[in-house]
Amino acid sequence: MYTKTIYVIIDCLAIIDIIFTLRAIRGLRERSGRRLYGAMFSAIFAILANIMIALSPGPLFAEVSYCIYFSAIDWIIFFLSGFCMHYTEHHDIMKKMAVPAAIVMGLDTLSIFLNLVFGHQFYIYKNIRPSGVVFYQTGFYTPYYLHLAVDYIAIIVALFFIILRIVKSYSFYRIKYVIILSVLLFVILLNVAYMMFSLVLDASVVFYAVAGTLIYFCISVFVPRRLMNASISRTVDEMSEGLILFDVSNTCIYANSFSRQQFGIDVNTCDFSCEPIRTIIMALREDHTEYGETTYVKADPENDSRHYRVRYNKLSDGKGRSIGSFFLIKDETEEVYYLNKIKEAKNEADDANRAKSSFLASMSHEIRTPLNSVLGMNEMILRSTDDPEIRDYAGSIRMSGETLLSLINDILDFSKIEANRMELVETEYNLHDILRDCYHYFEQASFSKDLYIHIQCAESMPLKISGDENRIRQILSNLLSNAVKYTSTGGVEISASTAYKEDGILLTLRVSDTGIGIDRKDLPYLFDAFRRVNEKQTANIQGTGLGLAITKDLVDIMRGSISVESEVGKGTTFTVTIPQGIADKTAAGPFRLLDGSEKDYSYKEQFTAETAHILVVDDVPLNLKLICALLKKTMVQVDTADGGNAAISMCKDTKYDVILLDHRMPDPDGIATFEAIRRDGINKETPVVMLTANALSGAKEEYMGLGFDAYLSKPVRSEELEATLLKLLPKDKVQTV
Repeated sequence: MYTKTIYVIIDCLAIIDIIFTLRAIRGLRERSGRRLYGAMFSAIFAILANIMIALSPGPLFAEVSYCIYFSAIDWIIFFLSGFCMHYTEHHDIMKKMAVPAAIVMGLDTLSIFLNLVFGHQFYIYKNIRPSGVVFYQTGFYTPYYLHLAVDYIAIIVALFFIILRIVKSYSFYRIKYVIILSVLLFVILLNVAYMMFSLVLDASVVFYAVAGTLIYFCISVFVPRRLMNASISRTVDEMSEGLILFDVSNTCIYANSFSRQQFGIDVNTCDFSCEPIRTIIMALREDHTEYGETTYVKADPENDSRHYRVRYNKLSDGKGRSIGSFFLIKDETEEVYYLNKIKEAKNEADDANRAKSSFLASMSHEIRTPLNSVLGMNEMILRSTDDPEIRDYAGSIRMSGETLLSLINDILDFSKIEANRMELVETEYNLHDILRDCYHYFEQASFSKDLYIHIQCAESMPLKISGDENRIRQILSNLLSNAVKYTSTGGVEISASTAYKEDGILLTLRVSDTGIGIDRKDLPYLFDAFRRVNEKQTANIQGTGLGLAITKDLVDIMRGSISVESEVGKGTTFTVTIPQGIADKTAAGPFRLLDGSEKDYSYKEQFTAETAHILVVDDVPLNLKLICALLKKTMVQVDTADGGNAAISMCKDTKYDVILLDHRMPDPDGIATFEAIRRDGINKETPVVMLTANALSGAKEEYMGLGFDAYLSKPVRSEELEATLLKLLPKDKVQTV
């Protein structure tokens, strides 16, 4: 009785084990996993049937239990064979054999249950033990061996394909098939032993659970983990970086192939006293850190030095306790070589950029200096004559000079943007004023070509907008200049509108012309610097090709957007949208081209200062003559010096209200002269204005940083000159007009 009890308990434990294994098998996505699930599910029926056999009250109950048992064995073998076929990657063969095998197993299962009617496979007899306990066992008729033949043929086929895969596989992959083969052979031997020795109870059913658990563990845990470990080990050993592992006592426990070959690491003798470990540790200790990076250079007499980047780090367990350390060594010889090449290229580029800046500074100075005299003296002609013909000639000179100055400014603006030194200066402005100024500036050029300029501005436009007025003016001027230049008939339309948002407005400026248009293939290159599209038609049009490039960069700097629409022969429309602030929400109302009467563009001095005394220092006599002429109507007393030494001497004897100082003069230059004047004498506190032809990016900031009170670039405009003096001269000596 105890035998049956122990047997039933073990069988119940086997069922519980199978249930947990089934839950785990559900996570397997491969087709082999579904087959293994079917085999384990069938094993539950086999074990339940075996329990029923042990507890059978009579021969008929035992016979029914045996039918269930042998039928379950059929389907265990069917699903287990399918698992073996899929696991050994014989999917195509399994696909062809699945249906015929299922039919054979189904017929065998049917024949087993027909035994209840015809008794053609086995019979039931009593086995009474000396203790008096009855065991119902089965005896086999000849047809039963057909049932056994079907099962063993299925097993042999599965074993054949496992062995075939073992023969064809290699290295690590062979062991996963050997493990499955060993488990299956173990279960088969238990079944053979049961039949050979006619045991009262079939203990082999318990091993269905054990076998299923072992198979699941092998295919989902042991094999993948072994594969992972083997792959990691091979990868680490073959990687192009060195890895050296140490235990807590700083004894080497592993060194990959790279470390052994490059540094001659011997795992049996290596510790922290060996090179390159010793050098690395010393470098880390000098930095007072346990973690860091250093470069170790291995000298090779036959080759160039090798450069290595070494990383050292501690290893800890899950609780943060130290379990060792590792060194990761990377050969950076090639990277160092190319880094040096890049540094050389960068230095060459920097030299070229400095040469370019020097060239721009020199050319700007050399061009602006004579241009200063040309425009200045031309201004004096306009002031001194009322003859219409002479004024017309002088007006043409001024227009040509302004064009030349515009070209120079374009190049300098591009240089500023390229050097990321373009700064935005936020002020309050009225957009109507900008539109009117742009109209008047291009009025003569458009009228000479018989072109119209129409301006539309939304009445809801804020009266005062907050933003960089000069850059908005420059953007609109560049677009309008482009439109006038490339239009021969018709005209230009300018429209301005706003869209309100939470923190301000989106200002939209649209400039449309009826000019030659732009070919679609040229549109991607429209904003490229120094590039002019459709050069055959535009060869006779003056310009640097920088206007649109500068406009695009300015719009980007102001976080706006620019787009273009064009059709060849019909014209072009540029649309610019720029976020701006609001200084006065009052609506500006309808746009009027002229406010009241025609503007008076004739010269009128801003102030007079008969008692004011200034000094002008320049090594070019014509520039001195020009400043004196420009300030003649202000009645300011002007002294001149043709060099730094003369200026220093004069400043020791005379107290001036303002000093205008050129930069590029023979020794001493303007900077040295300024420092000498501020160092001693009676003009230490006198405001000094840098009046120079140097208008490169950062020039103003540089001069102001040196201590100059103001900066004026040549060609000097009389309005700017007078405005600067009005700001710096003593208030009690100035009478505004």
